[in-house]
Amino acid sequence: MRESARAAAARRLGVVLVALAVIAGMISALGADPRAARFAPAPVAVWVPIAAAWLWLLFRKGRSIEALWVLPSALFRYSLVIGAAIVTIAHLSALQQVFAGGSVDRGVLALTLDAALYELALIALASLAAFAVSRSLLRPIVMGTRPPIGARDLTLRTRFVVATTGAAFATAGTLLSLIVDFQATPDQLLMAFLVTAIALIAFAALIGWLVGDDAASAIEVVTQRVRELGSDRSLTVPVVAADEVGDLALATNELEARIRREEAEAAGRLERERVARELHDSVAKSVSVLALEAASLAAQADPGTRAKLDRLERLARALAEELRAIVRDMRAAGEREPFEASLRRLASQHPAAGIQLDGDLERVNTLARFETLRILDEALSNAERHADADRVTARLAVNNGHMQLVVEDDGRGIGELRLDELVDRGHFGVVGMRERAAILDGDLRFEQRKEGGTRVVLEVPLQKESV
Repeated sequence: MRESARAAAARRLGVVLVALAVIAGMISALGADPRAARFAPAPVAVWVPIAAAWLWLLFRKGRSIEALWVLPSALFRYSLVIGAAIVTIAHLSALQQVFAGGSVDRGVLALTLDAALYELALIALASLAAFAVSRSLLRPIVMGTRPPIGARDLTLRTRFVVATTGAAFATAGTLLSLIVDFQATPDQLLMAFLVTAIALIAFAALIGWLVGDDAASAIEVVTQRVRELGSDRSLTVPVVAADEVGDLALATNELEARIRREEAEAAGRLERERVARELHDSVAKSVSVLALEAASLAAQADPGTRAKLDRLERLARALAEELRAIVRDMRAAGEREPFEASLRRLASQHPAAGIQLDGDLERVNTLARFETLRILDEALSNAERHADADRVTARLAVNNGHMQLVVEDDGRGIGELRLDELVDRGHFGVVGMRERAAILDGDLRFEQRKEGGTRVVLEVPLQKESV
């Protein structure tokens, strides 16, 4: 797949390079001074060799993805060298004729230099255009691969200097050939024109360098800070400009923040899994053994001691169930299970129970999810074990920054709750439910339904989870 894409990109680039050479040749012919035609090289003599060199490089380096990395810079260098050589050789022969008779024809000399600088400017601009267009067309192909050792593109500073200087050369050459009559213009005025043109070209080169240096320096700062992030994660990439470089810095900071969050979440999952494993393999088993030991001792004890041991056994079994529930929740939290899925999974563990959900459940933070699941589990268990209920329904709704959980059953109902009596009898579930509601700054109520049965209502204000 990548090889076919490489071949297609190479064909497109070949067509574009030929078109670029044709356009450059046409501009060269249109902008050439007719007075310099007798000693300046014909556009065909310059641009056909350049186009041939481009196609040869494309054929040679377009065979592998690794070689495509160096193709843009090679196109720039080869066309610049070949074009400059052709123009220089052609105009040197003209200059030899100028100086051959012993007297210097300053008009011919000025025309020769003007034509040479104009042609060199076009060659530089076309070379830079070949570099840019090849990079654009080949970028999707080489993206995701590593450049070979030693491969290096033109620097940003070089690109800006070539662009501004080439444009200034071409503009100055065109204006001089159109405005100035080199034969009739006095020497002082001609020198003034030439000095002005040179000053404008130098100023354009300086501007190109400054703009390129600004962009390159900003990118270098971002690159250096990104490298430093590997050893010091507390750093951030400075936003050095309100442009594409600034967007790059912002995107890098966002990526780093996301990586930190993912690392923290991964560490949290590992820690939860470790704690859950320890609770399951050590604490929960020890509590279960304690319940068995209490039951064994109760069978052999006197009536007074037996009651205390029975209470101890019930407490141990309740604690073991609580530990197993905590382990399940911790492992579910490690898998980032949606709150709705956790609620439905919990309800499915109680055959007589059904659940209805409403609102944006993902607004409920982690602590509220955990405590709500434990309260719901205890309410459903109580309805099944103690109320002789045939049907249990649960409704959880999130609305206007509050969460409400209602659990109703059609059992024998609940009388007046006295927490001290429940503790004495070893029933710690209701006590635990109230404590969990208090942790969430919520309100937990137990109500007797008029039609029979019990209603448990939990109301909790939702708060933003701390990061």
